[in-house]
Amino acid sequence: MNKEYLCISDKLVYETKGSTPKYIENSSVIVLNQKCIRNGIVDYSFSQFISEQQNIATEKYVKVGDVLLNSTGQGTAGRCAFVDYIPEKCKVTVDSHMLILRFENIELARFFAYSLFNQESFILELLTGSSGQGELDREIVYNISFPFDNKNLKIFNKILVAINNKIKLNNQINKELENLAKTLYEYWFVQFDFPDENKRPYKSSGGRMIYNEKLKRNIPYEWSVDNVKSCITHINTGLNPRDNFVLNNGNIKYITVKNLTTQGSIDFSNCDSIDEVAQKIVHKRSDISKGDILFASIAPLGRCYLIQEEPQTWDINESVFSIRPKNTMPSEYLYMFLMSETFVKKAENSSTGSVFAGIRIKTLEDMLIVIPDEKILKQFKEKISKILLQKYNNECENQKLTSIRDFILPMLMNGQVTIQQ
Repeated sequence: MNKEYLCISDKLVYETKGSTPKYIENSSVIVLNQKCIRNGIVDYSFSQFISEQQNIATEKYVKVGDVLLNSTGQGTAGRCAFVDYIPEKCKVTVDSHMLILRFENIELARFFAYSLFNQESFILELLTGSSGQGELDREIVYNISFPFDNKNLKIFNKILVAINNKIKLNNQINKELENLAKTLYEYWFVQFDFPDENKRPYKSSGGRMIYNEKLKRNIPYEWSVDNVKSCITHINTGLNPRDNFVLNNGNIKYITVKNLTTQGSIDFSNCDSIDEVAQKIVHKRSDISKGDILFASIAPLGRCYLIQEEPQTWDINESVFSIRPKNTMPSEYLYMFLMSETFVKKAENSSTGSVFAGIRIKTLEDMLIVIPDEKILKQFKEKISKILLQKYNNECENQKLTSIRDFILPMLMNGQVTIQQ
């Protein structure tokens, strides 16, 4: 069977580069930047704004069905995303580090966006320039050939949309679950309005408080304050590959701080890998296990992951802390403490430098933490563990959906499989 191949330049009808606007605090004109392209989708939470009075050419506004491509940036050039929606009553443009690609139709746009996303690692190798910033060679990228079967294009799009929509829904649910967990933690352990014996909010209902000299504030009576070190058995780290093993020489995921998210998950995309021999070497040092908390030691803080199952196919590098709570300290409580705004602000203020770059183990161990009574800790664990487990199950489902998508779709466009419509 003779396979047909298609490249971007064959079907590209319009291309433009963004400009360098003057930003304001908020408006109805959104400007997307390199950080907004994540895992093949547009993440508007990292966007900025400009005033409607700025002279932005009409053709530089993004439309649904466009494909966005990062043109510069170390580690971000080559990332792409299909634009499936634009926020209501908003206009969207891009900055000078991004390209807008427009194709003959939306089905072709989705095909090229997915094909580019599948080739991100390869495209990173096409970066040019000696500044270290990284610049995409557009002529080369636009002429990469992708296997293409026009007869299967419609079913390709149906499968892609269905799977991506389910992944997006799971991500939205997880965002709400994470917000719920953070709200519950703040309500119980910052405002101290956990349920009292009559199931009323403790502090608001006149619960007894006592001044704590260490924290310089009132805390519930019979609660205590200690440092993090008193609540854990140890803090371990992974291992640097230098002089120990070779990276990207196996199928074991090698987690670094860039793979830990502020949503309490691990982003396995664009992840380095090691082989089983290297994993054994790393694991002797990391000793990661179910119930441990992974902590990104490099700014921004607030990137943690509570291990829900024994790790089999991944381990950590030296920039990730693995924290193991004592039996008397629920992992869920310590995890929420390390994710909280209160902790992040105090940790950043503990930095001796003018710019906060990270946190050392000793500094982390010395951070103060409120120790609730055993009954409240148990109640909190019961509530939060259900939330975090549901979140974890959604993440696992997304990984399976991604594997299915990335297994079926290339074969579909190769003409290797046919699906009856």
